[in-house]
Amino acid sequence: MRTCVRPRLTTLTGLMAAVGIGVAVPQGVGAYELEYRSPFGPCQMDCAVTGFVGALVKSSMSSIYVTRGLPPTSWRYGDSGIVGGAFSREVVTYGPLWAIETEVGAAKRFGSLDEFEAWTALYFRWKSFPWSDVVRTSVAISTGLNWASDVPRYEVQKSPGGQSQLLHYLSPEVTFGSVKHPDVDLVFRFHHRSGGELAVFDNTSGGAQYGTVGLRFRW
Repeated sequence: MRTCVRPRLTTLTGLMAAVGIGVAVPQGVGAYELEYRSPFGPCQMDCAVTGFVGALVKSSMSSIYVTRGLPPTSWRYGDSGIVGGAFSREVVTYGPLWAIETEVGAAKRFGSLDEFEAWTALYFRWKSFPWSDVVRTSVAISTGLNWASDVPRYEVQKSPGGQSQLLHYLSPEVTFGSVKHPDVDLVFRFHHRSGGELAVFDNTSGGAQYGTVGLRFRW
């Protein structure tokens, strides 16, 4: 079931359009509809499954995205890998500009870390770029919860002040796809769990994180 209203351009969309590098707001944006989609209705190109593999990243998330802007070639990698999958679905869309998605996923670490992970999250995805009519591109970021089957020594050493199996799931990603094949995307995701030194997560600071690549199939 879908419910549509015609709002003004939201503050968040306007802010991204004003300050986002490379963000394109198509003409006629005022004609778009804010659309709410039932998570239990038939899929109409708003359901997706993603499979991915990745390697443990020992560089801090802040050094990658905030203080130093490190590219993947400069990251410090560990001797652990991960393989996983997720199911996601768009539940709110605003034309071709952005969407909010729900996601549930599970993964298995291997190598020096061998725990299972499971998570549930909300993703905000921006989908409009100047080159999107040539290469479909989106960027997204999540907020959610990630549970691990155990706390490995790696996380104990990384956060000696506290550890928790349940941590926050903050995993930015970028996707690319062919305009001729809207049902397939190449996905690069920074699979990250951490506690932010919050009491609700037993004052945990950092957790295990992986740089991953995968494929997403949409129907």
